[in-house]
Amino acid sequence: MFVTQSLNSIPEIVENEFFSEALQKKLAQHYVNLEATLLRAKVLRELSKSKVQYIVQSAIYEHQYSLAYLFSPFVLANLNQKVIYHSPATTAVLNILNRYYQAEKSQNFKADAALEALNLYLDLSYLELNAVDFFYYSLLKALSRTDVSSIYLITDLKLNQQKIKELEQFLKIQIHIIQTVPYDRIADCTELNMHKLLFKRKDETYIEICEKFSKLNAQLLCANGSYSLEQASRLIEDMFYAEHIYEKLSVYAEYIQTCLQKDASNLKIMA
Repeated sequence: MFVTQSLNSIPEIVENEFFSEALQKKLAQHYVNLEATLLRAKVLRELSKSKVQYIVQSAIYEHQYSLAYLFSPFVLANLNQKVIYHSPATTAVLNILNRYYQAEKSQNFKADAALEALNLYLDLSYLELNAVDFFYYSLLKALSRTDVSSIYLITDLKLNQQKIKELEQFLKIQIHIIQTVPYDRIADCTELNMHKLLFKRKDETYIEICEKFSKLNAQLLCANGSYSLEQASRLIEDMFYAEHIYEKLSVYAEYIQTCLQKDASNLKIMA
């Protein structure tokens, strides 16, 4: 697929799965020259002063514990890291975010503007791609940014770690794999109570959920060796109890909603 031999490890990252024809068409529409874009990003990445953490998460469905990672960008942002979170806009995701802002209307918002203002951007995808195509498309999108220093791949797909190491070495970037378990589900929870999850007062059910969410998200902090799993879990759990995640989510939601309202007002004026 690529002339540069080292880039040919990309289509081999997902075990026994390859780029579909639909994905290749999508990439051709989005990139004038994908290979040149990736190589340019490699060169400029080492010169970039900005260091962005890019999270790619496979689709989240109702009651899956992998919903925990939806809060990972707020955790990282609370630690003063720039972060982009990219995941399909599933019902499970929108049910959470739409309580705070019009998440379904923010897909065309510019990531760089939010990163500049808040060090944080949630990039929700509405592309009709299967799980493998979404994974590859998202990975390439992350690798194309010159400011991305680390990528977290949160997925239940079986990945070839050797191919990922080869890609890391060639493109001078860190890639971390966080494996999810689709059948690991939140029991006895018809709808997540955000007040119990994000505020101090929690009953036994939400104490357990909070503890599990914290341990799952701790994997991101452990990936670069800054924290042990126990330290990271405790730090994140404190964020849930001290309302730090809620505060970051609220500020982000207010910012995006204000931008959406300004865009709507400008459209009315132009009309």
